[in-house]
Amino acid sequence: MKTVKLNLEDRVSWQKFQHVLTSFASDYIDLVAPEQTLCKLEQKTLLISFALINSNSDRTRANIFTQNLEAFLLRLPLVEVRRVELELVDLNHDETILSAGFDLPYTSASAIAPYSHRKSGAGLVLRRTFGNLVRGLRTWITSPEVQQNVQTGTKLAIRNPKTALALTANFAKDQFITAINWVDTFPWEEWVQNRVAEQKRRHKRNLFKAVIEDVIIFALLSFLVITSVDMLSAPSFNVANLPKQHYDQALDTPASRCSWSGVSKQNYVCLSRGMSYRQVVNILGGEGVPLGFAPKFGDNAVIVSWQKGDEAMNVTFREDYLVAKAYRNLS
Repeated sequence: MKTVKLNLEDRVSWQKFQHVLTSFASDYIDLVAPEQTLCKLEQKTLLISFALINSNSDRTRANIFTQNLEAFLLRLPLVEVRRVELELVDLNHDETILSAGFDLPYTSASAIAPYSHRKSGAGLVLRRTFGNLVRGLRTWITSPEVQQNVQTGTKLAIRNPKTALALTANFAKDQFITAINWVDTFPWEEWVQNRVAEQKRRHKRNLFKAVIEDVIIFALLSFLVITSVDMLSAPSFNVANLPKQHYDQALDTPASRCSWSGVSKQNYVCLSRGMSYRQVVNILGGEGVPLGFAPKFGDNAVIVSWQKGDEAMNVTFREDYLVAKAYRNLS
């Protein structure tokens, strides 16, 4: 990605550099006061002064701060700067506690084109990022090692599929164990503490901007969760809004409520008065054995018996219609 050079003699670049410097100091908010950072450019020498929160601060930590700041400024593409002078002073800027200086590679303003704001900057960043991903994927696919592994795996799968499946299963198992071990050994507590510290520093830099960003992110996550739930959940409907004839009355018949054909308690409960002999035969799974007459139900009432194992059922018919039933378990 092309780096934008900061010409500190330009007002816009100077303001941007001050913002970047304050953001860097905010990472050490327990050591220095970012809001009291002073910087000026004199005769191509950049003078930077930081105010220590405590004059008795640890010198080792202060030295680490100056070393990190030096490495940070060396990476910045500063223009019209030959040397940087650093000072660590007390809060009143009366006493210099630590000072350091170093030279920078000099870049003249005439050697670079003037900086111009591009409206399509975000689009360029997106295209470059996508291009880097595509190039990385292409490099990985065309690497000799990957091609050799693909060829070896293809030959093994064709010649010995069982061995290929076994190796694939072992590979998946090893990867799963590696992932579990990584989860177990990862310093989650330290990682969470670092993330919390980063968020605190972000809120201290610009509370209003940070709160707006948090609200937008929370709203987007909530929208994604609600949308996912709606997509994965089954369709809902109101039964009261369905038409009156929304069901099949054929399923209301007693035969539809019975179990598999045969003599059973469920089929005994299923039998009801008024069923024809043919319906009972279909439910009980075959023809019954006549036992005799039942005068108390009429002159033409006949008792027919069905038996299966230890279960027996007697059904009384009059004029081919069921009028009584009985169930007995012989065991």
